[in-house]
Order: sequence, then structure tokens, then C-alpha cells
Amino acid sequence: MELWGRITAIKGNQIAVTLESREELASLSLFTTEEQPQVIVDVQDERHLSNLQRRKAYAIMGEIANWTGYIPEECKEWLKYFFTAETGNPYFSFANTDMTTAKRFITFLLDFAIRNGIPLKHSGITYQDDIDTYMYMSLKYRSCVICGKPADIHHVNSVGMGNDRKLVDHRQKHLIALCREHHQQAHQMGWPMFKENYHVKAILLDPQTLNQLGIMTYKRMEEIDDKQRRTNWQTH
Repeated sequence: MELWGRITAIKGNQIAVTLESREELASLSLFTTEEQPQVIVDVQDERHLSNLQRRKAYAIMGEIANWTGYIPEECKEWLKYFFTAETGNPYFSFANTDMTTAKRFITFLLDFAIRNGIPLKHSGITYQDDIDTYMYMSLKYRSCVICGKPADIHHVNSVGMGNDRKLVDHRQKHLIALCREHHQQAHQMGWPMFKENYHVKAILLDPQTLNQLGIMTYKRMEEIDDKQRRTNWQTH
């Protein structure tokens, strides 16, 4: 459930929020079963977009325009409409948009480029402020985080020589998408040096995401958990 409002006070680790609608506040109790339910506070940065954000957005849109053959200005307009349709964000203008909208639009543009295999002159890391989001995109579309080429999933935590990767519990592994060339380089350099050199990171994925991305099935998770339960039972 999303509730819209404004932060009206901050004291220590407590905040006060005034909602725009009393009806939303009245219906809040219908959605909570705990006395103190957990929430995520997503604060809209209403400062005007930065020049760096503008340059990043126009750079990606320019490369998409070159790849599609559209005129840059025309490409910009239909990309903004696609953004509106996919995210629910209202149509905006670069003349007066805020930093949060610009950040979301850049994320959308990068996702659009990776999803459609559009080559970028620079690594997606150059454009994306949220490195975790970019790492996830690359895993989702099997796109190398360094060069954008088709990628394999690299396990930072070694799975061991001779082990079948289909039998690995990926819930316990930090993952990153790397092409064959950069995958080999990561092994040769060692992860700490590779990570420092390219400013990348590997991420853990939750079970639902692992299943959605086709990395690990729920059936395999249950098999591993069942085996662990039987092992624990036999040792007690």
C-alpha cells in the first residue's frame, strides 16, 4: 500500500508524516496486522535535475536514437512516453523536472538499452548512480557489466572444481554478469583486484528473484533445504 504525503517533523530516528488524504489514513488499519508494521520511506528529491543527470540522459538517448535510426528529438519524446507507460510516472519536461524523476528516467533508459541489446559507448556503470540496480539489470538480461556483451553468471564465491552449477545453492552466492573475456579476467586477476579495477560489485539475490531470472528453481531450493533438514536430524 502506498500512502502519499509530506514529512513534517524529524526528531532523532523518528519522523512525522502528514498524509494528503484522510481516507488513506483511515484505511491503513485494514492493511496492517501488526502493531508496528514495517515501512519504506521513499523521499522525493524535488531539487531540479543536475547538469550531470541531463548529460547522462541525453547520452543514452542519443545512442538509442543512433541505433534505431530515429531523429534524437523524436526518440526522446517516445522514450518519455514509454517511461510514463511502464512506470506510471507522469509525463515530464527536462526544463523543470526534479532529481528523483531524472534518476528514474535514466534507470529506465539504461534498462531499455540493455534489454534490447543496444550497444553503449561507455559501460552502464558510467550512467547508473545505483550500482546495485545496474548489477541486477545485467544479471536479468545476461549482459556483461563491463562491456555489455552477452554474459554468463559469475560466482564470486567459488563453487568448487568439478561441482555441477545446477546443484549449487545460489542463495548463498554473490553473483555478477560477465562475458567470457571478463569472466576469465576476473579469475586471473582475483576478485578483490578485479572489483577495484572496474568499480563493480557482486550481489545476493533473494529466492523469488533467483527463480524469476531462471537461475534457481523453487524445486531445487526445497531439495537443498530438505537435504539439510535430514542431515541436521541425523546428527542430533
